[in-house]
Amino acid sequence: MIHEVYVFLSAMASGLTAGFLYDIIRMKRKALKTKMAMAAFEDIAFWIITSILIFVTAYVSNQGEIRMYFFLAVLIGVVFYYAFMSRWVILILTFILKITLKPFILLFRLLKPLYNLIFKFIADKAEKTGNKLHIAKIKANRRLKSLRHIFKKV
Repeated sequence: MIHEVYVFLSAMASGLTAGFLYDIIRMKRKALKTKMAMAAFEDIAFWIITSILIFVTAYVSNQGEIRMYFFLAVLIGVVFYYAFMSRWVILILTFILKITLKPFILLFRLLKPLYNLIFKFIADKAEKTGNKLHIAKIKANRRLKSLRHIFKKV
């Protein structure tokens, strides 16, 4: 009886872990626009990792023996995670991510005027050489704007 409870709780823990992994993918997709091919790759990777997690859990907790209650426990773990934990985990991870990125955002804001000044100087000098560096500055500014968009979403 105790062994079955251990197996059931282990399967629930693997369901909770699968829910957590999917929340990480959801947060990544929310912060960064993902192309369809990359999203498909992420989904396949998620399911492969989740399958390995579940079967390793079955192997460790029950010598690889899988019964219906094992899959039921995994499902209960996933449902429990999304019903009671997902919202809080996303809030906490978002908070940690914002705190982690804050110094980089501050550094980005401090260095941007210097960056613009250097490129303005170089672009002014390069006007005579066919404006190639001016075009590079425009492209670099577009990239910086997309980075700013990413930082705003996080």
